[in-house]
Amino acid sequence: MHRSENRQFPSWLRMAASPLLAGLAYYVLAIATLTYAHSHSGIAPIWPANAIVLAVVLLSPRMQAAWIIGAGIAGNFLAMMTLGASLPDPIYYAIPNILELAIATIGLRASAGKSRVASEPKTVLFMLLWAGLLAPGAGACLGALTAWHLYGQPLGVAYLRWFLADSLGLLIFTPLFLSLLSGDMARRLRDMSAKRRVEFACLMAFTAVTAAALFLVARHPLLFLMIIPLMLTAFRAGWLGTQLSLMIVAVIGGGATIAGHGPIVMQVYDADMRVYGIQLYLATMLLIQMPIVAALSAREDLIRKLRDSEQSLRMLAGRSPILLLAFDLAGRCERIVGTTDILLDRDSAELVGGTFEHISQEGQYELRRAHNAALDDLSQSHSAEFRTVKVNDAWLEAVFRAHFDETGRCLGTIATIHDVTQRKNQELSLSRTAKTDSLTGLLNRAGFRSRLDLALLNARPGALSIAMIDVDRFKLINDNSGHQVGDMVLREIARRIAAQVRSSDAVGRLGGDEFVILLTTPNWDKVQDICGRIVTAVNADPIVLPSGNALRTAISCGVARFQTGLSADEFLHEADQALYAAKRGGRNRVVAA
Repeated sequence: MHRSENRQFPSWLRMAASPLLAGLAYYVLAIATLTYAHSHSGIAPIWPANAIVLAVVLLSPRMQAAWIIGAGIAGNFLAMMTLGASLPDPIYYAIPNILELAIATIGLRASAGKSRVASEPKTVLFMLLWAGLLAPGAGACLGALTAWHLYGQPLGVAYLRWFLADSLGLLIFTPLFLSLLSGDMARRLRDMSAKRRVEFACLMAFTAVTAAALFLVARHPLLFLMIIPLMLTAFRAGWLGTQLSLMIVAVIGGGATIAGHGPIVMQVYDADMRVYGIQLYLATMLLIQMPIVAALSAREDLIRKLRDSEQSLRMLAGRSPILLLAFDLAGRCERIVGTTDILLDRDSAELVGGTFEHISQEGQYELRRAHNAALDDLSQSHSAEFRTVKVNDAWLEAVFRAHFDETGRCLGTIATIHDVTQRKNQELSLSRTAKTDSLTGLLNRAGFRSRLDLALLNARPGALSIAMIDVDRFKLINDNSGHQVGDMVLREIARRIAAQVRSSDAVGRLGGDEFVILLTTPNWDKVQDICGRIVTAVNADPIVLPSGNALRTAISCGVARFQTGLSADEFLHEADQALYAAKRGGRNRVVAA
């Protein structure tokens, strides 16, 4: 067994710790409250003892709830017996407290949960409902009956005093005890900077001094001034500061009033009415502070989440080749998230405030088109592809979508830009493969036809020419030397043909031993000269085979010139007819249609 395991407490002792803590704390708080109150009815103006039991219950496992509540009630019983109460009075008072704690425990566990009640003021409505209304309201019914039965106090008076005392006790002290026992208070104080700790201490001191001055020193009723330190605390110290400041006001104000000091005592001579006065005053301060601090805390939580979200977004964007840009309606860049050097080789400071021209000179028109399309069609995304030849010769894709504020007003567009160079190269490679003859590397039938259709869109008469080529007696080469030699001959002939044409011309293999050339020159004599050179280049030098033998080859060529009204098929047919004429004329020659 490890040494650390030897130091662990027995399970029964750990299970008993929470009930023991609740019972002991209840006894101490009850003794202190009842002793100071000197209330003839036994009902204190504010009752914090139930709050400590509720806090321990909410921080403990569900199966311990009954034991903890029972230990607290035992503390109540012992406190009353210590102060001289006789049976069965402590039992009568125990029943309302048991009911109150049970209702508050069940309600808060079901609606808020222990940690949220301790640290999140957004649960203020749950606290007000269960700890401020339902639980003390139910307990006050039985408590008022007890006070009426034991002391003959009017039911209405007893009910109101019991309800206000327990409600204020639970609302003011439960969050404070939860923060203290859960360690949330220590953690928040530890996380504060030294400057914030000093400010926090000064705010608590200011609250205490103000409360003491108003309740113990002031000769005039100036209770409204208490709102100044409470508001300062709410805005500067948040939920934790509000919990402590309300407790300070409750202890000083309640204690002073019961002791016969303060502005409430000056104005009200009846002891019961004084209790009502301080209770209503504390309830008013509580109801003012809780919604304010809840709203402030919710705002801080939202700001923190937004800050964390933005930091995460910037971290992710900073490590990813993705750029996020925000544009206003006019197309001016307002914000950038991401590493611009990965995509645009420039710092973001150079791009903020610029237009699409600053993003990419080559792609500015495509970017503007996608931006305008996103503003015209607010429900769809619109993309633009552009190439950054002058920067890093990459292909980029920008996806634009309309951007709105919380009221639904369109502010402009949001664009994500990412590098699609690899995808674009793959697409171009696949496109070339689909249009390229695998044997010779020339255009295949589909590739050549696409090139021809494009050239014919704006072709003028005589501006284009087609040369059809056929290898003379190629079947004999295959039959005598085999297909492997035949393929080698076709590759060599294709190389010699391509070497005689210009880059603006297109050379294709239609299949078998048929080749075709699209010549883009209006000079008919030059066209025929090119075709003659091709025929000569193929026939001039024999092709050396792997076996060492040499094979002389020849081709026949028919060339036709584009005329108005010819379709692509008719144009090819004209050249094909000229090819047949060249074959019939003896082969190894050029015939013009």
